[in-house]
Amino acid sequence: MTAPPESTTDVVIIGAGPSGLMAALWMARLGVKARIIDTRATKVFRGHADGMQTGTLDIFDSFGIADDLYKNAAPAMEMTFWAGSNDLPLKRVARFPKWHPELGRYYLVHTSQGNTERALLDGMKAFNGLEVERGVTAVAIDFNESRLHDSQAHAIKLTVKHLTNEELAVTSKKDTNPQPGDFNYNPADEPYLKRKVTGKEGSTEVINAKFVIGADGSRSWTRTALGFDFVGDDGNDDESAGGILDCIATSNFPDIRIQCILSKDGRGAGFVPREGGLLRIAAPVAGRSEATPENIIKSMKEILSPYELNVTRIDWCGVFGTRRRVASSASKYSRVFLVGDALHVHSPRAGIGMNFSIQDAYNLGWKIAHVVKGISPLTILKTYDEERGLTSKQLVAFDKALSQQAPLGAKFSVNGTRQGLEDNLLFTSTVAVQYNAGLLVAKEGTSVVSKQHLAPGIIVGRRLPSHTVERHADGEPVDFGKSFPSDGRYRVVVFAGDISQPDQLRRVEQLSQVLELPKAFLQRLGRPAITFQNVFETLVLHTASRDKVEVADLPPFLFQGGDPLNQTFVDNNASRDWVMTKAYSKYGVSRERGCLVLVRPDRHVMYIGDLEDVTELIKLTSSVLAP
Repeated sequence: MTAPPESTTDVVIIGAGPSGLMAALWMARLGVKARIIDTRATKVFRGHADGMQTGTLDIFDSFGIADDLYKNAAPAMEMTFWAGSNDLPLKRVARFPKWHPELGRYYLVHTSQGNTERALLDGMKAFNGLEVERGVTAVAIDFNESRLHDSQAHAIKLTVKHLTNEELAVTSKKDTNPQPGDFNYNPADEPYLKRKVTGKEGSTEVINAKFVIGADGSRSWTRTALGFDFVGDDGNDDESAGGILDCIATSNFPDIRIQCILSKDGRGAGFVPREGGLLRIAAPVAGRSEATPENIIKSMKEILSPYELNVTRIDWCGVFGTRRRVASSASKYSRVFLVGDALHVHSPRAGIGMNFSIQDAYNLGWKIAHVVKGISPLTILKTYDEERGLTSKQLVAFDKALSQQAPLGAKFSVNGTRQGLEDNLLFTSTVAVQYNAGLLVAKEGTSVVSKQHLAPGIIVGRRLPSHTVERHADGEPVDFGKSFPSDGRYRVVVFAGDISQPDQLRRVEQLSQVLELPKAFLQRLGRPAITFQNVFETLVLHTASRDKVEVADLPPFLFQGGDPLNQTFVDNNASRDWVMTKAYSKYGVSRERGCLVLVRPDRHVMYIGDLEDVTELIKLTSSVLAP
């Protein structure tokens, strides 16, 4: 018997849903050799997850793939709640905003998961041509345990099967691909309508890899192959099933174009406006088998009465229940990792599942890339288990609390749902995801501890908020967050304070002098394969008048290999108060003395200290850089 052909790559991603595509996007962006395989013949085109939260859109923007998705989606600026009974008419009982400026630049929008996947696929292709290998399924995984501690060893053998067209038809039998002329057809989907012929169909292949990412959904082959349990409960489907319908509909209900939750006699339902005039309806049904378009519409009409609903076109139909589970581990040997639904599942009540799944991969991708490229040691990958393991538990706990406040059966509470969503808006928007003390978060309990009081508006472990600042060189007001693209680099943010004062400028100069020492991280990265500018960038934000100081007054070493004109910003609107830059005030940083902030490649804050604490900064970076 002939042995199957073997190939070699750095990373294999199993599953091409949103979380798998985000992992692949990182690999494409950072130039890591990777393959992404999927059993399905095509991407998703209709239905499925549809909410894109503020924090996720901010991440998409950092890769340059947010604009079209955002522009063509349906905004969800607010949410309303209605309640009634057979004896009392439906009445609007509450309204609350789903977005406010402090959350971030982007507000919540709704669009098909297919559009989200296309944005990720287009981004992968644009960066380095990476594409999904369709109709490929993993069948076995083996480890060379003697080589697991060598970060550059291809210690994994992943056996995959390239499906024949007949086999592929079985795995994709439920999929319906849109064709030109169909309702909701998007010409931008044309490159993804069918898998490409490779000549490998019907064959088996062994892929030698350094790392594997399992993004293969709630029925994850990867999780099962690793022997991990999926711990939790599935609820009672007969009592807690909901039907979902994407459709075109008209109604005399006043809030038909607002995200809305309704309750009548303990039965809950909802509307979500969608892109292209679509409307998503969610309504209770007797059981999963009863989630037909006819039953969903009937249920919604009963709850909506006396208002009318006329459905004229159906685009997609689905079903959901109350299922909450978390994998017993997020990784094995720091070599194989689970992301998205393979790691955690919960009910779709708050519309956040896809967002947290994408952010699993966003947390993991740059870390794997740094290990592959020799920037970081293997130990950095343990932080994925710590950080996303915690987030998974928080996510499931939130869903359970919301379910208890408003069960789907005959005891649905519109007030419970409203309170749960309103109280947790920061969490559901994903902007308040916060990691605990660890290798990449300098908090109490680690060898280096941040001075949180220096910047109370910048929470160590959270993503750095963005505020308006001015570029020093030309005075243009800019979103400071735009200076943190997802390019795999750490940012040393020097809040330089009022550098028009000689003593304060001297503090900044002394900081630069320490960074110039041979043992500082700026110098340690001077080897040919990895330069400082590959891994770090320095940004300076000061409060002096642009008439009193120039960019050239700052120590040039701070901008080693960069462009000081694009890396220097000012928060001083004394001459143009209409610009309203109040970044220092919002960050809580002293305008006179400033501070030092280290930001990770995923824009989570790693450390806050005084300008004199640069040696602590060097100590921290030494722990995450390969020797």
